[in-house]
Amino acid sequence: MKTNTLYDEQRIKVAQEALSGTKISFLARKYSVSPRTIRSWVKMYKERFGDEAVPSVSQRI
Repeated sequence: MKTNTLYDEQRIKVAQEALSGTKISFLARKYSVSPRTIRSWVKMYKERFGDEAVPSVSQRI
């Protein structure tokens, strides 16, 4: 299935924000999606890019 590239970029951005420590509830309100949706985007992000792509504690500060 072909997906919209812009939509993929938005999902990646939200997933990165969640992984960097921003609360999922805040992101859900900010982007008008459910927290469950954001958790699924984070899971997809980790599967696609691996755990190495998750920001470390030092990178978050």
